[in-house]
Amino acid sequence: MAANVFISFDHSDHQQIAGFKLLRHNPHHPLDFQDHSLKEAVRDRSGMPIICSPTDPRSKPVRDEIIRKFDRASRLVVLIGDNTHGSDWVNWEINTFYNMKEKVSGPLTWKRIRGMTLKSSEQANIPSALYNGRSTQWLAWDPEALDKWLDVDP
Repeated sequence: MAANVFISFDHSDHQQIAGFKLLRHNPHHPLDFQDHSLKEAVRDRSGMPIICSPTDPRSKPVRDEIIRKFDRASRLVVLIGDNTHGSDWVNWEINTFYNMKEKVSGPLTWKRIRGMTLKSSEQANIPSALYNGRSTQWLAWDPEALDKWLDVDP
């Protein structure tokens, strides 16, 4: 059965992320997961996308929607590009997912989170929230290894 996954990434990498998500539809590729990530930007009452940091009170609808998605996801995959380490949203997602799942998984929560660098971003800095006293591992670009990780029960 496919793992329920939320994918965290910096939006400057959206083209590579779209390609990554398409891998699961390729019959010649083993990567298999149910994507519980946001499909569209969360919008305000006037229909405009809410674009502000997670610490801004105006971002509450975005945070609430992501938390609803986290409820359905058992894993968090952080796709790491050259600028991901500077994304407040990626760090917020990692910390929030960890704190939510820690209630269920205790000290093994870090096994539910995996970072993977994108193609041509192997030297990218890792988001600080993947450290923070946790033993989270990350991979160089290797969708097959990520698929194997998804198949293991956390």
